Amino acid sequence: MKILSVRLQNLNSLRGEWTIDFRLAPFNQANLFAIVGPTGAGKTTILDAICLALYHETPRLKTSASSNEIMTRHTSECLAEVEFEVANVGYRAFWSQRRARGKSDGNLQAAKVELARLDGTILAEKINDKQRLVAEITGLDFSRFTKSMLLAQGGFAAFLNAEANERAELLEELTGTDIYAKISAQVFTECRQHKQQQELLQAKLSTVELLTAEQQAELTTQLTQISADISTKQASLSQLRQQQHWRQQLQQAEQALLQAEQEAQQVEHNANLQQPKLAKLQAYQPAHKLAPLYQAVQQSQQQFKQQQHSLSQLNSSLASAQQQQATYLWQGWQALQQQVNNTQRQQQQRQKQQIELEQKISAWQQQQQLQTASEQQLASQLQQLQQQGSSQQLQAEYQQQQSRLQQLQQLQQQLTLQDKFQQQLQQIQQQLTTKDQQQQQLATRLTQLRSRYAEVKQQVKDKRLLLQQQQLILQLSDHRAQLKPGENCPLCGATEHPAIAEYQRLNSSETSQQLEQAEQEQTTVQAAGEEVKAEHAAMVAAMQQLQLQQQQVQQELEQLKDLIQTATAELEITVLTVEAIATTITEINQQQQLRQQQIQQLEQLQQQWQLARDTLSTQQQQLREGLHQQQLLTAQTEQAELELVRLQQQTHNWQQQWQQLELAAPTQVSVNETIISVEAKLQLAQQQVQLLLGQRQAVQHALSQAELHYQQQQQQWQTNLSQSVFADEAAFKVALLTDAEVQQLQQLQQSLAQASISSQRLLLDRQQQLQLLQQAKLTELDLASITDLLQQAEQTVNMLSQQRGEISQQLTAEQKRRQQQQQLLADISAGQLQYELWQRLNSLIGSADGARYRRFAQSLTLAQLILLANRQLALLHNRYQLAAHESAELELVVLDTWQADSARDTKTLSGGESFLVSLALALGLSDLVSSNARIDSLFLDEGFGTLDADTLDSALSALDNLNASGKMVGIISHVEALKQRIPVQIKVEKQQGLGFSKISIEH
Repeated sequence: MKILSVRLQNLNSLRGEWTIDFRLAPFNQANLFAIVGPTGAGKTTILDAICLALYHETPRLKTSASSNEIMTRHTSECLAEVEFEVANVGYRAFWSQRRARGKSDGNLQAAKVELARLDGTILAEKINDKQRLVAEITGLDFSRFTKSMLLAQGGFAAFLNAEANERAELLEELTGTDIYAKISAQVFTECRQHKQQQELLQAKLSTVELLTAEQQAELTTQLTQISADISTKQASLSQLRQQQHWRQQLQQAEQALLQAEQEAQQVEHNANLQQPKLAKLQAYQPAHKLAPLYQAVQQSQQQFKQQQHSLSQLNSSLASAQQQQATYLWQGWQALQQQVNNTQRQQQQRQKQQIELEQKISAWQQQQQLQTASEQQLASQLQQLQQQGSSQQLQAEYQQQQSRLQQLQQLQQQLTLQDKFQQQLQQIQQQLTTKDQQQQQLATRLTQLRSRYAEVKQQVKDKRLLLQQQQLILQLSDHRAQLKPGENCPLCGATEHPAIAEYQRLNSSETSQQLEQAEQEQTTVQAAGEEVKAEHAAMVAAMQQLQLQQQQVQQELEQLKDLIQTATAELEITVLTVEAIATTITEINQQQQLRQQQIQQLEQLQQQWQLARDTLSTQQQQLREGLHQQQLLTAQTEQAELELVRLQQQTHNWQQQWQQLELAAPTQVSVNETIISVEAKLQLAQQQVQLLLGQRQAVQHALSQAELHYQQQQQQWQTNLSQSVFADEAAFKVALLTDAEVQQLQQLQQSLAQASISSQRLLLDRQQQLQLLQQAKLTELDLASITDLLQQAEQTVNMLSQQRGEISQQLTAEQKRRQQQQQLLADISAGQLQYELWQRLNSLIGSADGARYRRFAQSLTLAQLILLANRQLALLHNRYQLAAHESAELELVVLDTWQADSARDTKTLSGGESFLVSLALALGLSDLVSSNARIDSLFLDEGFGTLDADTLDSALSALDNLNASGKMVGIISHVEALKQRIPVQIKVEKQQGLGFSKISIEH
């Protein structure tokens, strides 16, 4: 079982929702982590959440529908959720509880639980079903879980310091009530099986038959002779095989030579057949030299024809373009003439509209002057009446001051808080005085303990050195006993030995006891020092917290005083202002009736004024539009006059251009197009004419050049053709080949040459190979004779090998039978001891009340527990080992390996030693309880403050070993050295002044 994540909400001091996912960094990189924080911060609450989610209870308390002491105060709900893994299958266990109506003082409701797989499959939603399934899946109920995975605070030494009867009950609880019947049945079954096994072994032993020594010697001699014969025959057989192989190679070489000669003849025949094709390739060479000249003549002739064709096309295009240009000129001339006439008619209409518009504008200006005077009179009356309505502003100001007065009165009530803050300051000061006295006492005590620790440490060092010296002296006791007065010492050569008597009186046991007492005192002083040091640190932290609270209260008190002083001054001013405003309002109210009449008049005047403004606005808009129209008509008239002059000039120009072309007027041509469209088309036509004229000149020049170049190429071609091997141009064309034909013939020529070379090389190789084999001449026999001799030799070797195998099998079987006999004798001897042991156990186990057997089973469980605990103890501290008491049943003793395995009572252990032994037992109990379930997560909730530096280092090294084995190990502690040793930490920190804590993860 492995814990994957923990989620909790409102448990103890951890208010709010918190989640710890052990699958994410840094936990997925280092399985050893620490849960750290001050005392009471809520470290153990994280483990409580795991227990709640799985089993609905914790080691410290239980929950029910009427009682829940773990829910954070002043909250209405809490929950715990754990995701865990068993046999590579993930599960999620959930528990939650709420109060009625979501209120912190509401009645507790029934808890809600759920068990599901991580893929979403719900397994149980009832409490009993969930508890049963959790126990079946994990193999752990709540008791086993808290003794195997979650080792609760204060429970380490419970088993170590328990009485015999309590220890027996705990063992019985751990092993289960049905384990005793299983052990009894197992003992009986084992005894019967051992008896049957002994009888079966005796029967097998009686069936074993062995050869005599003479028979075994005779078989060995035969085996040696046959092996020698086989070696001789195999040498002859190897020689025959070499001769056979030589004959086979010789025949293959002769056949290969014959085949190579045939292939060479075939290659020569193929070359003769391809000679006509290769003759074409020879004739192609002079034609290939003349081909560039011939291609040049063809290209120059083609270019000359193309230029002639281009000139003809350009002449035709030029004639069409000139006709199109004339058409556009005639259309433009006619369109311009019509536009001139239209412009003159429009000019006459604009002059008539302008006269009518000037008459309207004069009338509008006279009406506007009359309306403006009326509007000014109404506005004056309206302004007088509006000035009389200022009482509303005074009324609004009076209401604002009344509201401000109420606020200042509320601030004045905070004067009562000043006494409360002063009383709080006095209480904090008294607490600081008390804490300071206690802190001084702790500092004095800590100084004394440090001084005493230094003295005891020096005593331990002196006693340890003295003990080493005494032990060294005692080790030389045998040599010292041989010294005699007057005789030389073999080490130093002295003849006098004055200290012999003193050395004989030495006794190291007293020094050893003194050293042990000093070490115990050192441990006690160190533990007391650590305790005082922790108390002193806690006292200093408490004083710092009180000082911080004192500063905060003083700051709040000063701020409150300033606020009250400012509020008092503002209050006095506001009261005077309110009184003055109230007097003014009284006077204004007396004139209220008169103003009501004036307000009615004001409303009538406002309606009249609005009508006058609307009429004036309409007339002004009409006037502005008329003036704008007048400006537009004036501008249009001026523009039309200019346009008329331009059109008359353009008409004259186009008429001259059309007459210059000396072409007849086009027939059935539309003149409805605009002058702009005609101008654009004319411009394009003129550009096209100019372009075609330039192109015709260029083509005429290119045609002359092409004709000259063609004549030159034709003359050069005829000269070279007459000097070549070809009679005429037709013979030259016949000799030409395409690139594909040339490439094909060249490949054919190359392949024929390569085939000829390859056939000749192969023929030479075959001749040389045959010559070498003929020179070797291993035998005169033919292949058939060699094969017959080889078969006869192989049959002889096979027969001898079969005889050797039969004899070897007989000897091997004899050896196995002897080994079987020895093994049976050994098994019978060993089985007899086991049978006698189980028979004795069978006679011991079982009685009417079962008391003897129960204690016996418990002693076996205790022995297994001691074995598991000693494995852990060897990692924690290699000095001590646990053992069962020789006479007292179910009692434990501690063996001190540094003191010749002397047995010590567990109650004599120091605090640190007791912790290490208890931790080993707890880990052993964890392994014992989880024997049927794999435990991959382990949580230790125990203080490490009683350990010295070396012991703490050993404990952490052992936990590192657990981490290396794949377990995820979590430790709850506040020891500083442990915090520094373990980088991955879950920090639970108190929030100052709130009574709650927060969780953070650091690494």
